[in-house]
Amino acid sequence: MTNMLYKQIPFIKSFIISVVFSHILLLTRIIKTDSLFYLFLVWNLFLAGIPYAITILLSIRKVKNIVFWFGFIIWLIFLPNSPYILTDLQHIRLSTLQSVWFDVLLILSFAINGMIIGFASLRIMQKLLQNKFSKQITNYLTYLILLLCGFGVYLGRVLRWNSWDILQNPIGIISDIFKRVLFPLEHINTWAFTLGFGGFLIITYQLIQYYQEKK
Repeated sequence: MTNMLYKQIPFIKSFIISVVFSHILLLTRIIKTDSLFYLFLVWNLFLAGIPYAITILLSIRKVKNIVFWFGFIIWLIFLPNSPYILTDLQHIRLSTLQSVWFDVLLILSFAINGMIIGFASLRIMQKLLQNKFSKQITNYLTYLILLLCGFGVYLGRVLRWNSWDILQNPIGIISDIFKRVLFPLEHINTWAFTLGFGGFLIITYQLIQYYQEKK
């Protein structure tokens, strides 16, 4: 077990407590409404945790370059699942509860957990990338990754693509991506969403980093 992995243990314990709280909220709603509607949040949070698992595996021991970059690509494909849960707030409009605040709290608890585990994963990946690039280049790569996350969330929420569609229907997803890259003016909404959501992720991540560095 590496030193980096050992340092993650307190975070993992705290994160588990937070996840348990989210599931208690979900179970409470299921009992109260006799509806499994928000059960998809469990699956979405599971997907959000995959990038973190990948970075932990990559940091356990030194791996060959080809293994690292293969892991990096898989990690990048799944990373948008972490902030994606924020867009599940759109389901609030379908709430059947008189106390809508409970559904807001429920979705936000899952969404914040998704953001936290995603940023924790990005932080580890940032350190791994610093072993290969300068700090400045790594920072630029981090901003690019967060913008790509914004684009990935658009692909998932608006175009309804899933991470595994890169294997199941690569032609379809690549075609949708190239249309937006080659004809950006015809897809202004795509880039507005990408810049807006990606910008939000960059600002949030930067604030968290600033706080950590000042501690």
